[in-house]
Amino acid sequence: MSDMPLEEFRKSGHQLVDWIADYLKDIEKYPPLSQVNPNDILERIPKSPPQKGEDIKNVLKDVDKILMDGITHWNHPGFMAYFNSTSSGPGILAEFLTAALGVNGMLWKTSPAFTEHEKAMMNWFRQMVGLPENYWGIIYDTASTSSMHAIASAREQLNLGFREKGMAGRSDVPRLRMYCSEQAHSSIEKGALTLGVGLEGIRKISVNETFEMIPEKLDEAISVDIKNGWKPFYVVATVGTTSTTSVDPVEEIAAICAKHNLWLQRLLQYVRNIISGFTSMLPMPESLQ
Repeated sequence: MSDMPLEEFRKSGHQLVDWIADYLKDIEKYPPLSQVNPNDILERIPKSPPQKGEDIKNVLKDVDKILMDGITHWNHPGFMAYFNSTSSGPGILAEFLTAALGVNGMLWKTSPAFTEHEKAMMNWFRQMVGLPENYWGIIYDTASTSSMHAIASAREQLNLGFREKGMAGRSDVPRLRMYCSEQAHSSIEKGALTLGVGLEGIRKISVNETFEMIPEKLDEAISVDIKNGWKPFYVVATVGTTSTTSVDPVEEIAAICAKHNLWLQRLLQYVRNIISGFTSMLPMPESLQ
């Protein structure tokens, strides 16, 4: 290694693993939620960058002294918000390995193992959740990315030339409308913003007393929008919302989507919060079967 002698790397790595192991062992001494005020951490950080590297001992001392007070410990036993931490022991070691390999998987040729390993892992995941054999998938960094990809896929099925011509300044493009429940994940709104649908293009459907989307309200909203010149194209049915783990009536929503020829995304938010990675799975196109 040109940036660090191998023996120094080995020694520093052992020290880092010891620090991580001690942190995991003593994590309950920290409050789950950081107690600092805005700018407290910023004021502890030197105003100018260092001129040379430091020994790992000093780096870890700075982590303890400067940063730890400002950490929200998602893997703390007392942390009950949002979703679980992915920082398991095996997960941390896997991060070590992936960082060392530095794989770039933008094409099959850049790393065949990356592409084919992903394909195999998605097949395993498909079997674990009981999906049919004609499903395929992609491993994403977050649920937000996969939600955005699903919206983009639904938008492309309209065959309105968005890839070639974009959406701006076109009189031949109808106003697009997508639907989700009031309890849907925030990634749906973010995806709509990024892809040009806009907040006005999102219609949130009322929920019942157990926070499930009301199918009749969805059907009614779609019909009204069509009469008013909107182009409905996409519906989200959430299986386990982040806030309440409520499950939308997927079969009834699917029937409504089939009736109006709309793309249905089954947002497995609760499942994604359990597993240590975020995925999107779609039926395999006929051309690939």
